[in-house]
Amino acid sequence: MKSLTLDQVKGLAQQTASPSISLFLPTHQAGRGTQQDPIRFKNLLSEAEKQLLAGEMGPREVNALLQPAHALLEDHYFWEHQSKGLAVFVAEDDFHTYRLPFDVEELLIIAGSYYFKPVLPLFTNNGHYYILAISQNAIRLFDGTRRGVSQIDLPEGTPENLEEALRLDDPQKSLQMHAGSGQGAGRDGMFHGQGPGGEEQKDLIERYLNLVDSGLKEIFHDQQAPLVLAGVDYLLPIYHKVSEYAHIMPEGIPGNPEHLRPEELQEQAWPIVEAYFRQEMEKTVAQYQQLSTTGQATDHVDEIIAAAFSGRVDSLVLAVETQMWGRFNRETGKVIRNEDGQHKQADLALLDFAAMKTLQNGGTVYALSQNEMPTDSPAVAVFRY
Repeated sequence: MKSLTLDQVKGLAQQTASPSISLFLPTHQAGRGTQQDPIRFKNLLSEAEKQLLAGEMGPREVNALLQPAHALLEDHYFWEHQSKGLAVFVAEDDFHTYRLPFDVEELLIIAGSYYFKPVLPLFTNNGHYYILAISQNAIRLFDGTRRGVSQIDLPEGTPENLEEALRLDDPQKSLQMHAGSGQGAGRDGMFHGQGPGGEEQKDLIERYLNLVDSGLKEIFHDQQAPLVLAGVDYLLPIYHKVSEYAHIMPEGIPGNPEHLRPEELQEQAWPIVEAYFRQEMEKTVAQYQQLSTTGQATDHVDEIIAAAFSGRVDSLVLAVETQMWGRFNRETGKVIRNEDGQHKQADLALLDFAAMKTLQNGGTVYALSQNEMPTDSPAVAVFRY
């Protein structure tokens, strides 16, 4: 089971089968909670079955649709290898499970598309970041939010350590590389030795990190989330030099990250990115306020939804606790909202829809609480044109 990436959520947003089922569950990484999680998931599936049967589906269709989700209940390995939250998406001939690095509320949504509001913290530009922990012996990449981190599987072909990257077959070089490791949190032995030998090792390290950066392009290629590096002090400048990713934070986490648990990395990374997020958010709000009387920015939700669909939204700010349900006519651009605030199985989550379209078209999305929003509206947007 993978962590949820932007490319994956873009693919999920293309799902238009109705009904589309989205399930969210807080999960446990250890202890008795791992035994309770499948029971709570089974209860969510029972509620999903009840709602589907109350709609237009018969028992046989419902059983076939939910069968992949029911199969998870017997998968003990699955429940023993969770993070803090779980997202499950189910539609006809479509089934996905993702670990989440933060707690989510237990939730079931059956609608005309998948529901993404609980996972927006992974993709908003004021809460989502990466941590790349680099050492001679291991490369680890993490998705981070204010509330936690989750390790990301490295793309196939990305070296996981120095020897794998360079395929060192010279025992003397290999010995020299390993010498000095474990001598403290600030040094991991990468540059053991002085003079020409030290320079040769620096060249090997540069090649190593270049291969790592090339492998991570699969994850980073359309991202704007800040990246915090963790590693020994002389290692970080080399990665800055070789990397093509434009959003590496100038400040990193010094020391050998092999000694740090994911929670410790998150604790040190968050203060670094928090100031960055605050500055970027203030710039966006100021831009909205400057342009709100020119027609290039608005807080009218229906206009924002239509503009997001057509690719006009450059920056979108949403209230995280608010959702609107209804329909969107892709031919006319007209929004029909449910006045009672409730949703039917064929409805769209309209603010979700606007956020996903903004992300798909290369825009940025921010999430705030309603009392932090610049107006009383649950959404404001700055347009490209």
